[in-house]
Amino acid sequence: MIVSPSIASANPLHLREAVEQVHRGKYEDLHIDIEDGHFIPNITFGMKTVKEIRKITRLPFSFHLMVSRPRDYVEEIAELRPSIVFGHVESMDYPLDFIRYVRRFGVKCGLAFNPATPVEPYRYALKEADGALIMTSEPDGRGQQFLPAMLEKAEKVREIDLPGGLWADGGIDAGRLDDLSGAGFTHVVMGRAIFG
Repeated sequence: MIVSPSIASANPLHLREAVEQVHRGKYEDLHIDIEDGHFIPNITFGMKTVKEIRKITRLPFSFHLMVSRPRDYVEEIAELRPSIVFGHVESMDYPLDFIRYVRRFGVKCGLAFNPATPVEPYRYALKEADGALIMTSEPDGRGQQFLPAMLEKAEKVREIDLPGGLWADGGIDAGRLDDLSGAGFTHVVMGRAIFG
């Protein structure tokens, strides 16, 4: 599996040092969570900060848009050469339209799912997506506890050909990696476990 460090878990006063830590770890990707305070209660950082991070690293950025209006971010994100952009199905009326819109900028697009959201109604859209991201915890403000039931959700997705992979995000530490791999995940997002 590919481990993608989530920079949102780093100390915001020391982002340069966090990026240097990622380089030393020889990771292949830097995960950028954009949270708007509406879709979920938390706010991470805005595009100005992300653009400054881009200036100090050539690592590919994977974006996770935990926002109420994901389409509003796409054009600006596309300028930063992302490896993939995930938008949450809960914030979309028409997920295929979102996928096709992101692709117009030459960017891979994936769909993200909160723990309570079933994947079955979105299989038609996943067949056109590049990837899927399953939240393996809720943003509960208590350390985001890992939800083992999400392993079963992965089994319903892994049979779909997703060139950008099947991602797990939320409450993951090294002790979960074997289970996640066995369930078919190809990428894991780790924040506190890396920057904790």
